[in-house]
Amino acid sequence: MMDEMTPRERIEAAIRCEKPDRVPMVPMMDFFCARQKGVTLEKFINDNDLGRELMLQIFDGYGGWDALFQSTTLNEFAFALTLPMRLKVPGRELPEDAVWQFEEIPVLDIEDYDVAVAQGYQALCARIFPRIRPHWQPQQFPELLNQWLGQAVKDTLICEARGLHSFTGVAISPPFDFFSMGRSLKEFTFDLYRRPEKVLAAMDAITPGLIETAIGGQMGMRQATQYGYMTNFIGATREAATFISPKVFEKYAWPFIKRIALALLDAGITPLFHFDSNWGPMLEFFKDLPKGKCVLELDGATDIFKAKAVLAGHMCLMGDVPASLLTLGTPEDVCNYVRKLCEVVGDGGGYILSTGCDTPVDAKPENVRAMLDAGREHGSYRH
Repeated sequence: MMDEMTPRERIEAAIRCEKPDRVPMVPMMDFFCARQKGVTLEKFINDNDLGRELMLQIFDGYGGWDALFQSTTLNEFAFALTLPMRLKVPGRELPEDAVWQFEEIPVLDIEDYDVAVAQGYQALCARIFPRIRPHWQPQQFPELLNQWLGQAVKDTLICEARGLHSFTGVAISPPFDFFSMGRSLKEFTFDLYRRPEKVLAAMDAITPGLIETAIGGQMGMRQATQYGYMTNFIGATREAATFISPKVFEKYAWPFIKRIALALLDAGITPLFHFDSNWGPMLEFFKDLPKGKCVLELDGATDIFKAKAVLAGHMCLMGDVPASLLTLGTPEDVCNYVRKLCEVVGDGGGYILSTGCDTPVDAKPENVRAMLDAGREHGSYRH
């Protein structure tokens, strides 16, 4: 069948929890592209032009989809802007074709909570930047930032010239994730019990800076208006039920997630909750947000069918073809699962077909193709 809507119209209808002509598809792919094209991961993350071209080659070779998840490849500086964690990268601490690894070690001190309260998010980031990337000099930060912003804009405009939209742009992590990763899971858990008011005060203090970063105030990059990004990426995992109870979530996590989301909506930006791990017990909280304005992207650890039952008609769901299925399953397994996603989660609209987090670097190409083919075959609302 011929499409009745443009890719942007299709995605925007799904976000509004409406029923488009078919289920839109926006898989997340980066390292998979490098591996399929025989390029080492070291080259992929260090040569952004090469990375972009490899993503476009995979897009063309697999028949395309509705939007690129992001037009710029992930690199070390992008992670440094978002997550206060040490990172081992291929070609430096790791073999040239290894997947990068985060180190679960504290880079934030107890005193940094006080710095956050007194000086805010930007000052805290400047203070800890040399700790998370000790091989970079502090004076390099402005140059690295300008290089990254220039690359992001360049990649986005190149893709737009081909008629390819970028689903998401700038990324942030909520305060709970920021401090959990910066302090390490162990130390931050102790902090929640030993100094809860200090933690809450620090999370409250950095929230305005996170919002400003997401909107693009200090970066001069008015997201979702100037360059056409459809959403803002809010990545979280430490607030999930995998790690904390709903009671802890309600006190320490949800108020800040909600505050950020409402600020983005006020700025005309759609929040994309890229939430890994199990969020099942927390799903009811998302009903506090306006209807048809946000996207909840799940990675396979949350029961997406339960999420549909809870949030149907209220919030667009996205996901969640699991990494294990794409790596270890068969094309028939993948097809059957995608069909169920389209028929159940896609029922009535409000659904975007995607991978459960990223496409694994070692996913079987026949399984990735099966996912996309099944989405095209079973995603139509015009049967």
